[in-house]
Amino acid sequence: MYTSRELLLAELDLRGQQGFDARKLMQLRTAVTQAPLSPTKAELFWQQIANLPPPADWPYEEPDELAAIWQSLPQSCESVELPGVVETAVPTKIHGGLLGRFAGMMLGKPLEGTWPAAQIWRYLELAGAYPLRDYVPRLEPFPDGFPLPKWSRWHDTTWGNITRVVQDDDVEYTLAALLILQEYGFGFTSADVGQFWLDHFAYGRIFTAERVVYRHLVNGVPAEQAGALHNPYREWIGAQIRADVYGYVCPGQPRRAAASAYKDAALSHRRSGIYGAMWVAAMVAAAFVLDEPEAIIRAGLAEIPPRSRLHEAVDAVIGWVKQESGWEEAFRQITQYCRRYSADVGENWIHTIPNACLVTLGLLYGSEDFSAGVGTAVACGWDTDCNGATVGSILGVMLGAESIPAHWATPLNDEIESYLPGQNGRAISDLAQQIHELARSKEK
Repeated sequence: MYTSRELLLAELDLRGQQGFDARKLMQLRTAVTQAPLSPTKAELFWQQIANLPPPADWPYEEPDELAAIWQSLPQSCESVELPGVVETAVPTKIHGGLLGRFAGMMLGKPLEGTWPAAQIWRYLELAGAYPLRDYVPRLEPFPDGFPLPKWSRWHDTTWGNITRVVQDDDVEYTLAALLILQEYGFGFTSADVGQFWLDHFAYGRIFTAERVVYRHLVNGVPAEQAGALHNPYREWIGAQIRADVYGYVCPGQPRRAAASAYKDAALSHRRSGIYGAMWVAAMVAAAFVLDEPEAIIRAGLAEIPPRSRLHEAVDAVIGWVKQESGWEEAFRQITQYCRRYSADVGENWIHTIPNACLVTLGLLYGSEDFSAGVGTAVACGWDTDCNGATVGSILGVMLGAESIPAHWATPLNDEIESYLPGQNGRAISDLAQQIHELARSKEK
């Protein structure tokens, strides 16, 4: 449960990232910090924030409605043709996407929310695991100078101790997208997604934007309004990690994948939060027919507003990778660029844009090397499990299941852990088969 003060202060952070007047934001921050916050007083602060004048000379165009998003795209995007899908390759590519997603998540899980990148690198050096190309080793005794990870499943997610994919929101949202498509079909709505959450998710197992929206839904707020109401996490990464299945079921059709991801994302997110989901779903769909990471990244960018901050950030990373001699140097450029998002402060490591930069970095340095891709993305910190999962998913589709090294897939034992009713112990191969059936269906 987030307090009124936490939500208001996070909203002021977000408005700063959106270019609102820093002086007025600081005045409001001081007042929010010092004032006793009754529900009535908190609501007055929300109204004051809502009434702030829009930023002058804001160089970005970031619509929330799907029609406006499509309208913002260059007309040339409508005529871009991708290679045809090789239907016989689709099953192994879907399976590869799932294996890659779950392996990447398990790689990043022990480092989630732990240490900044420099400390991660030092830990990996002490463990003889730098650069990162396999699951994170567990050092015994734990080295001095490293705060103990808060994640209670540290042991179950480290090298030599993995026996299956552990429960995680990256897992639950992958299952949720599959189940939503099976229950509601490809014509599902944002309201359907909300109803699925209420029927299946535990409030304490969802976080940030999803938790805020869940509470709104329980209180009767319509799904169309819930994502924008008192939700300072609406540009964070939650919607992006829910998007992969919409790409799996639309092989070679990034726009269709992005449109489905939009419906899911719009329940809880706005602006960059929505674009992150559309970008990832489109990349996954494009990875079925493209075999070069930059082309896949650009196919994803073609589905989000070209004058958005997310588009700008991803395009900048592509340039830094080309000009720098190694991924560490490109990462330093990313950290300088992402200072505006304070990704190393508090929980801001969950914001969409800094993590999208790391996804881009991992994909570009991974190229056809799955281990280098997920290892690079995770070693840079921030939302490590989500970024490992996304990079693993896209590379897994691009390469196919047979090309994912055995040291990633074998420890998973083809099994996932979930708290969703009826889903615990599901086989990854079974999920791949069901997703393939959806991809073949005539309902699309």
